[in-house]
Amino acid sequence: MAELVNESNIERLRAGYEAAAAGNVEFVLGLMDSEVRLHDRPEAPDATTYRGHEGVIQAMFANLDTFEDFLFVPQQFFEAGDKIVVVLEITGRGKVSGVPVEERLAHLWTIRDGRVTELQVFSDPNDALDAVGLPHSDNERRP
Repeated sequence: MAELVNESNIERLRAGYEAAAAGNVEFVLGLMDSEVRLHDRPEAPDATTYRGHEGVIQAMFANLDTFEDFLFVPQQFFEAGDKIVVVLEITGRGKVSGVPVEERLAHLWTIRDGRVTELQVFSDPNDALDAVGLPHSDNERRP
């Protein structure tokens, strides 16, 4: 299991995104509490809350089953206590439709005692920043 005691929470998450992109599920799970909760965007038609390590694996593979060349590319990290907002671009192509997908969204991570306990996905990064009381500028908003 990945033990990252001497790294900052942002460095841990950065390493986690890199590990996920490389398919290193074991490293990603090492960052997560065994009771972790992952929440899809509430407006998603099939919004789901995934629970525990099994849920993390299910969430990771749900995207890979739907998209080809699927990537999360972190662009900005904002820390507020035990919360970290990561603004990222997702790209991919629908496996069935072939339609390219490019979207900007945010992950709101909660980290306690060195482990991720919760992840909430936001369609609008400014909503994630608002959720933790961090300022943002309106020019960051994208449709």
